[in-house]
Amino acid sequence: MSQDFSKDTQEKYYLIEFKILQEEYYAFWYTDDIDGFLLDQKGRLKSFPTKEEAIAFSKEEGFLLDTDEFIVSSAILRKMHIRKINCSLYLNHWNAFHDVAYSINCPFLGDSRTGIIQHIYEKLFYGCNILVKEDEEHYRPKWSKKERRWIAKVMKDGFKILAKGLDAKWRL
Repeated sequence: MSQDFSKDTQEKYYLIEFKILQEEYYAFWYTDDIDGFLLDQKGRLKSFPTKEEAIAFSKEEGFLLDTDEFIVSSAILRKMHIRKINCSLYLNHWNAFHDVAYSINCPFLGDSRTGIIQHIYEKLFYGCNILVKEDEEHYRPKWSKKERRWIAKVMKDGFKILAKGLDAKWRL
């Protein structure tokens, strides 16, 4: 690894678990002015098959690692036909895919900020009710078939980009 982690300015990363089909990958996400993932020398996501190996690597390199559970799982694709969409779950996946795409310099369908894609992203965001006070009515978006199809397209595109970033051979 060519990156030099100084003890004076320790970097902080978050461990993200990607579960795709039967495979698991642990990668390092960072947040700052721009969010992204730690890359290896080939420009792919620096990842490990086990949490323990990822933690050992972070200790070797001397960076701080937050290991709170954050999982991006292909199981979300089986939930596309469920009537009630968990806005927080889909928004977290969407944002993770954005950060992977940014990190590996790859276009992502979900980054379109016009038309139906932007509308769906906003519905997911407001559906999380982050800005709603406890005593206020919570927003529960209703989803058309067309919107559900677009969400599925965005999620599938995200997993395609993730496969590229992990140099994985699986197909969804």
